Amino acid sequence: MTIQFFSKPLFFFLCALFFISASVTGTCSADQETAPAKIFKSISPTEAYALVQERKDLFFLDVRTARERADAAIAGSQLVSMWDLMRGRLPLPKDTPILLVCAVGGRSYAAGKVLSQKGYQEVYNLSGGIKAWYKQGLPITRNNK
Repeated sequence: MTIQFFSKPLFFFLCALFFISASVTGTCSADQETAPAKIFKSISPTEAYALVQERKDLFFLDVRTARERADAAIAGSQLVSMWDLMRGRLPLPKDTPILLVCAVGGRSYAAGKVLSQKGYQEVYNLSGGIKAWYKQGLPITRNNK
């Protein structure tokens, strides 16, 4: 006595369903491969320095307060309000690379996560902030009071 678990029509239906789902899945993955990869990454001070030197299209944004920036800044960075940046009040192109810096990397990381979630394609956070940059011996501008 044999036990039959599937009838022939059910077997053919399940096979057809499997092949259809496999071809749809293959189509989706092919479309995803052609889409540009989104980047959100924390990078070391030396990697950030190289990025600043190599990428002339880079937006290098300092999200510290004006008071913090008055003490020291990294040449080429622009002071922006972190809150304006996170709320989308700054007209930044979504396909241009952005490097974010703060004092120790926490605020810039949070701002970077928000930008990445809002569709910005290439966002970098300076890990350790300007303090790590300075400890690596990289150039900063100090204001003498």
